[in-house]
Amino acid sequence: MNKIIDGGNCMLKKFEVTNFMGFKDKISLDFSDHKDYEFNKEFIKNNIINKALIYGKNGTGKSNLGYAIFDITYHLTDKRKLQMRTNNYTNGDNDKKFATFVYVFQFGDNEIKYEYAKTNPLNLLYEKLYVNNELILNYDFTTKNFVVLKINGAENYNKNITENVKTVIRNLYYSVSLTEDSPIRLMVDFVDRMLWFRCIDEGPQFSGYMELPKLLADMINENSTVEDFEKFLNDNDLNYDLNIKKDIINNLNVIMAKYKYSEFPLNAIWSTGTHALTLFYCWSLEFNKVSFLYLDEFDAFYHYETSEYVLKILNKNENLQSIVTSHNTYLMNNSLTRPDCCFIISNNKVQNLCNCTNKEIREAHNLEKMYRNGIFEN
Repeated sequence: MNKIIDGGNCMLKKFEVTNFMGFKDKISLDFSDHKDYEFNKEFIKNNIINKALIYGKNGTGKSNLGYAIFDITYHLTDKRKLQMRTNNYTNGDNDKKFATFVYVFQFGDNEIKYEYAKTNPLNLLYEKLYVNNELILNYDFTTKNFVVLKINGAENYNKNITENVKTVIRNLYYSVSLTEDSPIRLMVDFVDRMLWFRCIDEGPQFSGYMELPKLLADMINENSTVEDFEKFLNDNDLNYDLNIKKDIINNLNVIMAKYKYSEFPLNAIWSTGTHALTLFYCWSLEFNKVSFLYLDEFDAFYHYETSEYVLKILNKNENLQSIVTSHNTYLMNNSLTRPDCCFIISNNKVQNLCNCTNKEIREAHNLEKMYRNGIFEN
């Protein structure tokens, strides 16, 4: 029986991965597990956590979790990919030679579950797709056979998959006249607009959303004004007088900082923190088109007041489902998050604060103090 999916708002409801990089066993992140708090209600959308903050010590897997969630972009999109090493794609303590991934998406009142296994970022072993718990697609790449195929518009789909077809889901998306509310179309469109980025010592990195990087000056020109960017920096006590000029030699737009007797390209004089803020500002201009954001180590170069400022900007984007990772326990604050939206990753588990203690947590509680006192060690 074919299912018709209501277009509705799409969100990632749950994610699971097993035997991937640093995760020997299954680790899961459940956005539907939340409480009925009377504050920061906008952090829950469609009964799903919309704004998640993840804490973890060094080496606990904050970055690996982002890599795992964005593994889906390798085979479902043409967008920019994370450069993952294939020699440690699976965990060295697990005897299985493949990793398994499970994504559960919510479209209005309907649920789509997509499951697959891989031996490396591009080598799929199988793909399974469920709609409201009904299996509608199951393809085995080792036998090149469908176990199940019940997709509207795919009745005459050629089941003799050629060697160059690396994913049936994506092949169906491009080769079959799917309806606008097809589960495959809705899911691929969502994945196509996912964005991961961070700014670390090696320089800015991103994955998903677009194929090639853009100049920051071009992103500002296309979506905002240099005056608005200047105000953004001024709000963080960075008082620049800016304009955008064309580098005639290279035919490129350049953000220039003006001084009394001279001017310089901003990227020639900025600090690491200013660079990170500029990167965040430019990406924030795209947030209204992004479906899901993973911002890794977002405040690695920020003063704590700047971290709070950036987090508040993210929290105002109600149509953007986001995860940010941090070491900064100052942000464990009920004015910036909620106990059910604030997660700790440790020992191959990621749980919200509510599930890390038997104590009742209230709005007036100091989450950072509770954390430092070991209340969440469970």
